[in-house]
Amino acid sequence: MKYFTTEEFECPCCKQNHIKPELVDKLDMARSLAGVPFHVNSGWRCPAHNLQVGGSLTSSHLKGLAADIQALTDFYRFRVVMGAVLAGFTRIGVYKTFIHIDGDPEKTGDRLFLGDIK
Repeated sequence: MKYFTTEEFECPCCKQNHIKPELVDKLDMARSLAGVPFHVNSGWRCPAHNLQVGGSLTSSHLKGLAADIQALTDFYRFRVVMGAVLAGFTRIGVYKTFIHIDGDPEKTGDRLFLGDIK
């Protein structure tokens, strides 16, 4: 891990962390390519926390294969998405305050989706 700490990926309610190293390796590459800091809003989630935040029952956060990166401006959203694409991520969600980056091989790839961006 070059740009992140293990604690950044912990579930906030139980402090457990089952984030997959291959996700963090690709996030490190994405961060380097984006040229801006990545602040992790959400990494691994336990089922209780996932339910609390309204996450999908099939959320990749539950498997340690997704992270939400804070992106409060258009510039940051662009840089984070650009870095993620260049690093090889194919499942990216754009929201008003964060970018969801998903490395779950069991889900359909090549997907850019928009969340609540108002």
